[in-house]
Amino acid sequence: MKLFVVAATSMELDSISKYTFESNHEISYHTHGIGILQSCFQLQKLAIQKPDFIIQFGIAGSYNQTLSIGETVIVVNEQLGDCGAEDHEQLLTLNDLGLQNKNEYPFENNVLQNPFLKNHPSHLKKVYGLTVNLTAGNADTIRLRKNKFNADIESMEGACLHYVCLQYGIPFIQLRGISNYVEPRNKSNWNIPLALSNCKEEVIQFIQTL
Repeated sequence: MKLFVVAATSMELDSISKYTFESNHEISYHTHGIGILQSCFQLQKLAIQKPDFIIQFGIAGSYNQTLSIGETVIVVNEQLGDCGAEDHEQLLTLNDLGLQNKNEYPFENNVLQNPFLKNHPSHLKKVYGLTVNLTAGNADTIRLRKNKFNADIESMEGACLHYVCLQYGIPFIQLRGISNYVEPRNKSNWNIPLALSNCKEEVIQFIQTL
């Protein structure tokens, strides 16, 4: 199997690309950059190479307090969290504005699903993802996004993976390590090394099941 393992940054990717483990697959490692713009462009370049499977992994912030710092989760669907408009005390999506059909492929009711999770690691929690170009760091933004999207986690690239892979028909999975809770920004509460270490182990275990 031609398998691509991708992450936003070299810091995330190095946690696994420099780790030796046994596999029968042809594995290559790629960074796709931070944020929606870079990620969509780089992931499309990778999709054109027609891999059999793409694994995206990295860190994420959690809106869901039942998730533990350092826990690894599977993202089952994604929404775009800051594509649309603000209208006083509410957020409006492109669909709300009448600019996009909520079921325009590959969206289903404004959501980018992952239909390739039949053999997902069953011991990991399934979560809903929200992708933004500006991560939430103040109480008002957090409240608005929680009320609008009901997402469990926030990242800056997850929806790009779902969008590109669905467009190209490439099976994929998104695994994220929870590095922090989404709260008014306080990096002293973050644990990126733990999130990456645990996520790396889950990625390796998943590869060995393919």
